Amino acid sequence: MTNTVIVPNYNGITILRKCLVSLLEHDRVPDQIVVVDNGSSDGSPNIIRKEFPQVSLVALEKNTGFTGGNNAGLRASTGDMLVLLNNDCIVEPNWLNCLMNRMADPSIAAVTSSMRNIKNIDIMDSAGGQIDWMGFSRDIGRGEQASRHSKLMEISSPCGGAVIVRRNALHSESHIFWNDLFVYQEDLDLGFELLRTGWKVVYEPNAIVRHVHSATAGSSGSFFKEYHCIRNRLLVMRKHFDRKTFRKLSPTIKKWQILWAFSSLAKGEFVLAKAILIGTSDGFKMPVEPFIAPIPINDIFARFAHTSNSTSSVKAKMYNKMESIIRQGCSCENHSIYATHKRQ
Repeated sequence: MTNTVIVPNYNGITILRKCLVSLLEHDRVPDQIVVVDNGSSDGSPNIIRKEFPQVSLVALEKNTGFTGGNNAGLRASTGDMLVLLNNDCIVEPNWLNCLMNRMADPSIAAVTSSMRNIKNIDIMDSAGGQIDWMGFSRDIGRGEQASRHSKLMEISSPCGGAVIVRRNALHSESHIFWNDLFVYQEDLDLGFELLRTGWKVVYEPNAIVRHVHSATAGSSGSFFKEYHCIRNRLLVMRKHFDRKTFRKLSPTIKKWQILWAFSSLAKGEFVLAKAILIGTSDGFKMPVEPFIAPIPINDIFARFAHTSNSTSSVKAKMYNKMESIIRQGCSCENHSIYATHKRQ
């Protein structure tokens, strides 16, 4: 099996240098490294050509987002296994070997790395993605001790910042991610596509990278980040739930979004409130092509979704409503079998 590491970059030459050095000095140098520059204005393309001639460079004229950058990297890649790596990651010894060895299991489509805090390797940034009944996705383990996440486990979605993906498991030969998302929730969508077509997605605790969280895309609280997270969550749900089920879910989702917006206003979080209102509107209006697959998304939620830990009776009631509707559409007669797979 051959591998290609794809590193998207946007005005991040300082952190990109460290990333590429760690790859080129790694105990298993990748078979191919592709850097996709998303129209940077910091001179990244020329610097890459000069300082890293062994790297394949794809220089785009404009910023196509995390989705477009990785998709361009796919088209330039030659490996059987595609390793997606953020430019703000530093790989630790044995990282690539751990990922490649896990892919020897032909049932596995993707393996997500153990992403650690750049300042403290014992603190987790991400052990992959988890979902709840409202469709929110979060990084497993963020801020927790890495020792709590030391076992291999199946997950609902990888973290797109450090993951290996089997090329022949992809739904399309031309893209890894759904281009319309641009950034955020694209790995959730990928996880759903893989799981719904019968593949496994797992977390490998021994494949370690150190990570600078949101170094390129921006921090939490910015309109850009909040808007795309909110909009894309709804787009992914519309893509994967059948229309009948989503129509049943919509009133509860809209009620949740409205309450969230009012709560944000009451707290003085005006940027977030604006992002919720505009992101919700766009999330319901933008055209979406349904993803048709043998396994209904209801089954994936029944297996992996977590209940909200909110103490609010109103929120709990909405979550219960979502769970009830989703479980009604499950294909499995005995839903209790999914309970053993939930992360405790």
